[in-house]
Amino acid sequence: MSRCCTVNFKEHALFGPAIEVISAIENHGGEAFMVGGCVRDFLLGQEVKDVDIATSLRPEEIMNIFDKVIPVGIEHGTVIVRQRSLSFEVTTYRMEEDYEDYRHPSQVYFVSSIEQDLSRRDFTMNAMAMTSGGKLIDPFSGEEAIREKKIETVGSPSDRFEEDPLRMMRALRFSSQLGFTVSPSVLEVIKEKSSLLQHLSVERLAAEFEKTVAGPWYRKGLNYLAGTGVFAHLPVFCTCTDAAGRLPLVRLRDWSEMLSFYHQQIPGVPVEDWGRKWKLSNSTKKKARNISGAVQMYKERGLGDYLLYTLGGADLYSWVNVMRSLGYEMETDPVERYRSLPIHSRSELHLDTEELLQLFPERKKGKWIGEYLNALVQSVVEGNCVNEKDELIKWIIELDRQRQG
Repeated sequence: MSRCCTVNFKEHALFGPAIEVISAIENHGGEAFMVGGCVRDFLLGQEVKDVDIATSLRPEEIMNIFDKVIPVGIEHGTVIVRQRSLSFEVTTYRMEEDYEDYRHPSQVYFVSSIEQDLSRRDFTMNAMAMTSGGKLIDPFSGEEAIREKKIETVGSPSDRFEEDPLRMMRALRFSSQLGFTVSPSVLEVIKEKSSLLQHLSVERLAAEFEKTVAGPWYRKGLNYLAGTGVFAHLPVFCTCTDAAGRLPLVRLRDWSEMLSFYHQQIPGVPVEDWGRKWKLSNSTKKKARNISGAVQMYKERGLGDYLLYTLGGADLYSWVNVMRSLGYEMETDPVERYRSLPIHSRSELHLDTEELLQLFPERKKGKWIGEYLNALVQSVVEGNCVNEKDELIKWIIELDRQRQG
């Protein structure tokens, strides 16, 4: 049930302030423990990014103890306590019942023990608590699951996934992030219950899918997604199931890279459609369009300087990663080659818009201005014209003569 971890918590950037919160609660007659992911990550030796606290006291009692409290979810027993400029979610021991919308419980009631509170959690590795002194509370053998690198649910997998189907995605995401094996009994229930994913918002699915593809053991996670049939319930993949088994050769780091990779696997689905169906941000779609366009340009013309220019420094690293994920090998280093380009933006041209207009004073303003400047940029980037004003003027005049016939 419990053991003691030897660690000087007070030297940790997060554990130290968290212990101060716990001590204040205990001084007012309550119990409090660090719970969930922070305990799991501590036992794994991974970076602890935040600390959640479970307590026997009610939210109103917590608000009376601390000066800075934000009542973010007080109806469900949760408040945020600010301590030393850090935020800690403090939640009263609770149980939940009747998940009518497959996410939010219709009934939340407070309970008296940490063990009861832990019993409502998703996976055994997340159902542990730790005292301020390092004593581990582990009623569901979460530490053993971590030691054996297994993902198992607290209680019945069927019950846990019917409460919140996103837990199926979380199980596979954790396998990708931690390299853990999902329990066979859990996998069987995911196969049976995967259709419940249709009840979830696309945004929740997108967040979990991105983390799965970006995990160090992404191949394990994606193979689970395909093997359990989860892919068949995800946007776009549900109508293009043959793409589910196509794994990137390297890890993709975010949605823009993922979208670019899978667009190559299913070219009949435009980048814009991918972005719309997954409800991705405009900035993500814009970056994916740029990367995908550069992939197509490479297929048609090879690695050219203008291709690198169109990517710019912001998207270049992502493009290189997508190219590697697709199996392309390049003899020269695209990053070094990009750095050696004569210019990296149109603003670096030694001929600006006003100077261009002065060359053709009789001509009205129009789209020809952008076309001429872009053509000039391409010429400079590809080494056909030197970035010196006199040379640029000569080149533009010749371009105009050719276009005017």
